[in-house]
Amino acid sequence: MPDLTSFDGVFGAARSAAQILAILEKIDLAVFRLLQTEAPLGMKYRVGDRELDHTGYLQWLLEARRTYERCLAALPGWEATRVVEPRPQP
Repeated sequence: MPDLTSFDGVFGAARSAAQILAILEKIDLAVFRLLQTEAPLGMKYRVGDRELDHTGYLQWLLEARRTYERCLAALPGWEATRVVEPRPQP
């Protein structure tokens, strides 16, 4: 796939609450695994183009979690719809 040079023609939809909750669950599982396992001294984690140590990776995961929590909180609490009945034609 060629590299993008602009966002022309790129579109998408906002994530739903269910999608954000699934992402939060994945982050929680990654944090849990990270805290449950003993990382070998000097182990590095790759995040995008960065390389992080154990503490840096944990901080990155927690910041990502806060970001998605804010996205979830910004969603409307409910969605209201209104049905408009068509008027009968005389």
